[in-house]
Amino acid sequence: MSHKPKFLLVVNDMAWFWSHRLPLAKAILAEGYDLHLATNGAEGNREISALGIKGHDLPEHTGGFNPVAQAKIAYAIYQTLHLVRPDIVHAITLRHAFYTGICARILKTPRAVFTIAGVGMLFSKDDPKMQTIRAAIVPLFKFAFGGKGRAAIFQNPDDARALIKCGAIEKERATVIKGSGVDPVQFPFVSLPKDEKPIVLFCSRLLKAKGIGEFVHAARILRSKNIKARFQVAGDIYEGNPGSATREDVKHWAEEGSIEWLGQRKDMPALMAASTIVTLPSYYGEGVPKVLLEAAATGRPIVTTDMPGCRECVDEGGNGYLVEARNAWALADALEKLLIDPLMCERMGKAGRTKIENGFTVDIVNAKTVALYQKLFPQKEEAALSKAA
Repeated sequence: MSHKPKFLLVVNDMAWFWSHRLPLAKAILAEGYDLHLATNGAEGNREISALGIKGHDLPEHTGGFNPVAQAKIAYAIYQTLHLVRPDIVHAITLRHAFYTGICARILKTPRAVFTIAGVGMLFSKDDPKMQTIRAAIVPLFKFAFGGKGRAAIFQNPDDARALIKCGAIEKERATVIKGSGVDPVQFPFVSLPKDEKPIVLFCSRLLKAKGIGEFVHAARILRSKNIKARFQVAGDIYEGNPGSATREDVKHWAEEGSIEWLGQRKDMPALMAASTIVTLPSYYGEGVPKVLLEAAATGRPIVTTDMPGCRECVDEGGNGYLVEARNAWALADALEKLLIDPLMCERMGKAGRTKIENGFTVDIVNAKTVALYQKLFPQKEEAALSKAA
C-alpha cells in the first residue's frame, strides 16, 4: 500500500464521540491513518478539522425503530463509504455497526471492525416480540459481520457469547476489549468528601432500563429509615423514546424531595469528586458503562446490577456491590451498608482506582484496539503503514 491508508470511524452521536472516543481517534491518527469521521454534525465542524479529521454528516440518531429514520441513517452510511472508499472502517454501537456492515459488504470495503457496545434490549430481553425480531435479523447480522477482513469487538464476554450462540457472529471474529477506557489523569483519585450528608450519584440518560425508577425508590426507602444522604441525578430525559422517564416524572421526584435533579452535566470529574458513592442499577444491556469506570478511577465505591457489562466494573465486596436488577430494596440495602461505613467506602474507593489502572485506562484499551486494526492488514501493508506513521 503506497498511499496513506484511509480510515473511516462511524459513531452514532457527536457528543458521544467527544466523551467516549476522542482518545481512540487520536490513537488512530498517531498510527498514520488518514482519518474520516461519520456522525451527526461532523461535516464542517471546526474542532474536528483542527484535529486533522475529515468530517462527514450522518442523520441524528434519536432512538426508536422508525423505519424511515433508520433508512436515512443506513443510506447516509452507504454514501459516506462510497465517497471515502476507506481501507478500513470501524463502526461503533450495534445499530450503526449493522448498517455499516451491510454497506461494507455491498461496496466491498476490504476491512471492517465492529464494536458492539452493549446489545441493548434486542438480545437482553426474552419476550416473544424480541425473540421473533432476533430470529428474523440473525441471518442479516451474519451477512453484515461476516466476510474476509472482518472483526467484532465486544465490551463484555456475555454479549460475545450471546451473539456467537445465536449465530450472528462467528467465534473466530470476536474479541473482548472491556469498555472504551477512562483517562486516569482527567479522572484523578480524590479523597472522599467529609460532608455530613454524603452524596449518592446516579449519572445516565434517564431511561427506565437504566434503573432510574429503582434509584428513586431506594432513595425513598433510605429517607424513611432516616439515613443521612443526598441523592443526585445527573442526566436528561430522552425525548421520543418510550422507554424514557418523562420530564413530569423527574420534576415530581425532585419536588417530593427524593432526588436532586442536576440535568445534563459535562463536568463529570467534579461531579465524581463531590460524590461519595456512584450507582447505576441498570438492566439495559450495557457494554461497559463508562460512568462506572470514571467513578472507580476517582476512588468511589460502586453499586450496580449483576448484569452483563455492569458486573465487569465491580469485584464484589472489593470496589463495590452487585445487586439484583429491578430490586430497589436490594439497591437500598447495598447503599446503606456504604453510607454507614465511611472506612469501607474509603477502602473500596482505593480498590476501584487500582482496578482501573490495571486494565481499564484509555491507553490500555486503545493499544488493544489498534493491535486489532494491524492484524487486519497483511504483513507487507503493515510495513507500509508503519512507514506512513
